[in-house]
Amino acid sequence: MQDTDTTAERIPASPELVEKAEELVRTFRGCFWFRHPEARVRYRDDLPLVIEHLRDYGDKKAWKAAQDLQRCL
Repeated sequence: MQDTDTTAERIPASPELVEKAEELVRTFRGCFWFRHPEARVRYRDDLPLVIEHLRDYGDKKAWKAAQDLQRCL
């Protein structure tokens, strides 16, 4: 019988992207009120959530930071 697990393998984010995203999460804590303190950005599919919350809950600086992170993808 074949394995029927259809979950795609998660692609790790580059160390540079992880560092940049983690710094933004620390800088704009109010945008990540839901986040567990020990949660870490590790995969490429974590990055759109960081961008989305910067845009939805942040100020003009957070919006610009989201744009900069988006350009790195």
